[in-house]
Amino acid sequence: MPPRTAAKRSESEGADRATPAGYSGDAVRGRRSDFVRPKTAQQAVAEALRHDITTGKLAPGSWIVQEAVAEQFGMSRIPIREALKTLEAEEYITYVPHSGYRVTKLSLEDLVEVFTLRTILEEALIRDAMPNVTDEIVDEMRSCNEEMDAAQAAGDPIAVGVANRQFHFLSFHASGMARTKRIVTQLWNTADAYRPLYLPLLDMPKVCKEHVLMIDAMAERDVERMVKLNHEHRAHALAPIHQIFDEESNASA
Repeated sequence: MPPRTAAKRSESEGADRATPAGYSGDAVRGRRSDFVRPKTAQQAVAEALRHDITTGKLAPGSWIVQEAVAEQFGMSRIPIREALKTLEAEEYITYVPHSGYRVTKLSLEDLVEVFTLRTILEEALIRDAMPNVTDEIVDEMRSCNEEMDAAQAAGDPIAVGVANRQFHFLSFHASGMARTKRIVTQLWNTADAYRPLYLPLLDMPKVCKEHVLMIDAMAERDVERMVKLNHEHRAHALAPIHQIFDEESNASA
């Protein structure tokens, strides 16, 4: 039997020989930081349909026919079916027995309830998060608000919606209440199909100014002021929603 030192040297030499040129041992043993796993067919379809819903291409109540979607994306119905199950779990769409899937359609009362629940649960999250808020989180909120301003000026409502959602989720990012976060995420998803309808009715300069006040409250770690501002901010978003349903009611009368 060779001496242990010789055996170790032999193993080391073998490892060196196995290491491809241009790569360190750490790079071989660890994961590459520049590698991005490609999306599965299911993930790609779910992402595309989610985009169609949140941009208004698929309006609330629109039917999603699996055969048509499979033909549109040029793939079998299996990944389509799995993608639809994902979107159903996220509450973007609803399954209707014997009929299929449709984009979640809500009544005015449903939407008011969604916003009310968001207000209650986000207050709990903000209160839980505030002791752990960092300056980095505050800076990210400020960046999101600036992105909203830029997107609004560029006439890009999709980017406005994305930055707005990121802004609000940052307000309770530091919370450890994971289950409540999941519920809040579902509530945001449920109402997302209506965002393209009421976003043009919002006073965006006022929205961004309210965000600035919320950033100030976060920077000062003033939880009571932050909660109050969040309540007022949410209440202002309800007025356009009422306007949408009033217009639909008048049109059908």
